[in-house]
Amino acid sequence: MSQPARFASPSSFLVRYRVWIAAGLGILALIGLSIWGALAAIGWMWGQTQGWSQNASEAARGALQQVEQVVPDARETLGELVPVLKPAKPVRRDVSGTDIGPVARYPGLARTYWHREGKQIAVEYEGDAEFATVLDHYVQGFAARGFTQTVQSATQTAETHDYTNAREHLTLSITEKPKGGISVRIKTHTQ
Repeated sequence: MSQPARFASPSSFLVRYRVWIAAGLGILALIGLSIWGALAAIGWMWGQTQGWSQNASEAARGALQQVEQVVPDARETLGELVPVLKPAKPVRRDVSGTDIGPVARYPGLARTYWHREGKQIAVEYEGDAEFATVLDHYVQGFAARGFTQTVQSATQTAETHDYTNAREHLTLSITEKPKGGISVRIKTHTQ
């Protein structure tokens, strides 16, 4: 005959229950430590790659300087392909002096030159703008203030105009720069 099934005593359940709780807490601790270790390792690797990218950028700039000695304009050509190598545009600020002429300067241009010689004043502005838009701004502005226009010279990338009225005579020159941007020069004349 077979023996009756034996049931575990209540004290054996307590031991097993405690073992399971301890094992579960141990596993949770291991998972927590693993996550912390992974995050610490990722942070360390991120710091290392930042140093590598800075070193690579410096090495690339040094190599580019050597190439530019042999091949002029290499920076502009490579700058289009590798943005890190593109030189940063200098921040333009107004030099001392005042704006001249009856037409306000075109928005976005910075005063880069100012010179007085006796009663004559010359001022230059530079910035990023479309040639035709800047030209139109000044042509319309002088016309609206009653100036007579005489074109002195005109090409696809540069124009020089004289403007006169009963009291003033000014020369306006607008030039599109070869590497982009606009240069505007206004010069007063004594009458």
